[in-house]
Amino acid sequence: MTSSIDAHAMRRMNRVSVFRKIFEEDRISRIEISRDLGMNKATVSSIVDDLIQNGFVNEIGYGESQGGRKPILLELNNTAAYIVSIDVQITHVTCAVLSLKGDIVWQTRHPLYNADIPSTKENLADNLEREIRSALTHVPDSPHGVLGAGIALPGMVNARTGYVHYLPNLEIHDWPIKIELAARLNMPIYIDNDANCGALAEYVSSKADNLAFVNAGIGVGLGIIANGRLYRGQDGIAGEYGHTTISAMGLRCSCGSYGCWEEYASERGLLRLLQDRGEEQNRRIPDPDFTSECITKAESGDENYIEGFSELGRNLGYGIANICNALNPGKIFLGGSLANAYSFVIESVTQVLSQRAVARNKFVEVVLASPGTVVRGASRLVLQEALFDPQSTLLDSTHSANTNFEWATEAHNK
Repeated sequence: MTSSIDAHAMRRMNRVSVFRKIFEEDRISRIEISRDLGMNKATVSSIVDDLIQNGFVNEIGYGESQGGRKPILLELNNTAAYIVSIDVQITHVTCAVLSLKGDIVWQTRHPLYNADIPSTKENLADNLEREIRSALTHVPDSPHGVLGAGIALPGMVNARTGYVHYLPNLEIHDWPIKIELAARLNMPIYIDNDANCGALAEYVSSKADNLAFVNAGIGVGLGIIANGRLYRGQDGIAGEYGHTTISAMGLRCSCGSYGCWEEYASERGLLRLLQDRGEEQNRRIPDPDFTSECITKAESGDENYIEGFSELGRNLGYGIANICNALNPGKIFLGGSLANAYSFVIESVTQVLSQRAVARNKFVEVVLASPGTVVRGASRLVLQEALFDPQSTLLDSTHSANTNFEWATEAHNK
């Protein structure tokens, strides 16, 4: 019995390895898979045949001959299934439907709350349920329908348990969100911190084994890729760098502490800098249009806004220098709403980094994150569990097609 179980587990592991190899290559042959993975040719052929039968892989013609018959090339069926992905921010929520490779086929953005709706667990759950049900109506037909929904949240969450510890700017504590939404929608739900999702997406596209993703908006978060793996820490809440102290007797933060980096390097920090210059006296944060309107004024040549962004860049630089000294990343990606002001802040960021970072950390490149990074990263959460985990049965040859689409259809018809 034990050997049978072990053989079954080994086949699943091999199946995932072969699938990931095909997933990560534009096109590849069976013989190349066998060579690269060190796997028996017959085993590879059997697994590939199952993946073709199950709709996840296509044969697309012939490659160049290496002395014998031309090899048949394989590629991922990018539209074999779809993923619903959500990026929750303080002022708004972005919801998208993505293919397996992360192509966005539908996307929408809505305000998260209005003045009459308080930030509560129930209201956030209602919002997310409504967004997911709407997204399901925009999913194209496919062999395997919807694999699940990935949700990026702005705060301290445990991706493994699906538990929200604290969303500081939404004032939501201690909530098993994954269980609640899965029960409401009857579908797999996966969650993580928004900066972690951004880091994951940039790792997939850049292949940089050591990177940091700074998510700067109303708050400031950090996602860390260390030696090719997302670093979450003991309880899954690593990366709350916005709540590290850069001024011992500084401004009071929404978390209750004083002198937190995000009070100086966020939209709130930018607003204070502008108000000190006599601007934006009636503005309140959160405001979904704040950063974009400030950028427009800076682009028009308004010196107060140009100087405000420059000072904000210095504040960002202090924290980024600390990150570089602590983690020694190969690259820093700047994301979030304030990344839209990259051209106005990067000179100050780089200057502070050269002054405050030590040794080769002075030369770490700070680059602009790709558009839609967090949404793509949230979709990757689903891929990792549904297709890349050897415990998943979705790639099995015995798995019936359209099983997921049945519950997805049921969910959005309720």
